[in-house]
Amino acid sequence: MQRVIPINLIGYSLIVIAILIGFITRIIAVFQYISFDIGPDPDQVRDAFAVINIWKGDFPTLGPQVTTIGRHHILPLYYYLFFPFTLLGADPVFQALPNALFSFLSIPLLTYLVFLLLEKVEAPRRIFFSGLAGFWYSVLYGEIFISNFQWNPSSIPFFLLAFTLLYYLQIEGKFPFVIQIILWFLYGVVLAILISLHSSTLFIMPVVFIISSSIFIYKIIKRKLYLSISLPIISGLSTVLALLPYWIGEFGRGFRNTKTIIQTLTSANSSSENPFLINLGKRLSNVFLNYYKLFQEVYLGNSSWIYLLIAFVFISLVTYLGITKFKGNKSIWCIWCSTWGLYLYAASNLDPEKSFIHYKLLILFAPIVFTITSLAYVNVAGIKKVIFYISIGIIILISCLSNLFYDYQFMLVKYGINRVINTADITQVINQLPSGAVICDPRVRGKRIVNNQYNYIDTNITLKGIKIVNVCASGNYVIHPKRLLLIDGNFLNDTSYEKPYYLKFTPSDLEKLWPIFKISENGMITRPSKLVLETDAAKVYILN
Repeated sequence: MQRVIPINLIGYSLIVIAILIGFITRIIAVFQYISFDIGPDPDQVRDAFAVINIWKGDFPTLGPQVTTIGRHHILPLYYYLFFPFTLLGADPVFQALPNALFSFLSIPLLTYLVFLLLEKVEAPRRIFFSGLAGFWYSVLYGEIFISNFQWNPSSIPFFLLAFTLLYYLQIEGKFPFVIQIILWFLYGVVLAILISLHSSTLFIMPVVFIISSSIFIYKIIKRKLYLSISLPIISGLSTVLALLPYWIGEFGRGFRNTKTIIQTLTSANSSSENPFLINLGKRLSNVFLNYYKLFQEVYLGNSSWIYLLIAFVFISLVTYLGITKFKGNKSIWCIWCSTWGLYLYAASNLDPEKSFIHYKLLILFAPIVFTITSLAYVNVAGIKKVIFYISIGIIILISCLSNLFYDYQFMLVKYGINRVINTADITQVINQLPSGAVICDPRVRGKRIVNNQYNYIDTNITLKGIKIVNVCASGNYVIHPKRLLLIDGNFLNDTSYEKPYYLKFTPSDLEKLWPIFKISENGMITRPSKLVLETDAAKVYILN
């Protein structure tokens, strides 16, 4: 029998632990769905209606509208991707399940791609480093939190990894021509999905596709395989075909949304009123701060300037060494570095103070990859080697422990004795109310008049004919949570049920690092009322 090498055993153990953590924090945790109607806008409820209404023949031809730059709509393929999961039922958790599943699958996929990336590294160290990468990624709290959402950006990392793997197979594999056609067809479909998930992918991934296809064409021309030039064309055609619902809608709209997207792209580099050097300095600072604050906010979870300094030193070191010392697989490296470089170029237009994790999903695992390539390829010896490995190891340990702490808090919110209210609780309550009952909730205004969780659950699950109002009156029912999720930007009711408010933390609060949160006991309802029902997470009153 082959001798068991300890570093092999550690690597395999990290892979198993990473998959176990991923399964618990993604697949199991998503079924306690606590964030269906959270934040300033009811995006998840809106999208849940768009997906479930496909059963009624309402086929969406546009995705959500961008509310920041451009005011265009992203493409609608996200809705069709998630629609098959409604075969499991109308419960909103089944529309959040795909993101949890894709997030879980991204752990072994990243592990495998890092293993492929680390060419010219001896097998035991290669297994250890790929296992370390998968484990580190599996504990990232911010990624776990948004993977428990029904939210279009959430699955970006998985499809970027799938995009990378398909390109690797096309460049490195020696497959029959029929298999190559299938791979390039899938490459185009994954591209169509990616550009339907967020504006960042909409503008960046087509350029990455052009770069990767150009490299492929250059290589096959050198090998005089001229028939293979058709393969990227097949990929482009499959992208267009996959987006057929969008094109059908655009024909009827006179390509209005496409024109808006083009206008957004062309106006991104419009001239500024500031002098050239000042404008250039601002753009460069945006690039660096967006990159360094990713590590501070997502990997370290601390907003202090000391942690920003740590992030600056660490990320500068591993990025420089990871790039300059790299000797691994160039196909994977090409996809990732071109994606990250294009993203950072685009990030020059983003205010780093308003750029949260869902804006940065394309570069989410970049610090992990640069750290691993630094560890794998830097050739130092003696005391320098000891200092280098210990220093990097300490930062990784701090990052993992910080994220594991937030992961633990997140799981307590879902499964602890002080858990917050979830969609199953809301469904249970509505099922026990009389038909035609009136629920009052001051948050049900504006976009929430239609897109609120009560309306979705009753329309598609409980079928009790519930009415929802935002001005409370005698005889109305109030579902009063026992505990509140205090997260920056959450939309809450006051205890008198007269007006809602957005929760905003001061700059000194740790919770400004979205999505870090606190749990608070909700105050007693202050309106005259009678308790008619109590669950583990809520009390239900009828107003006097």
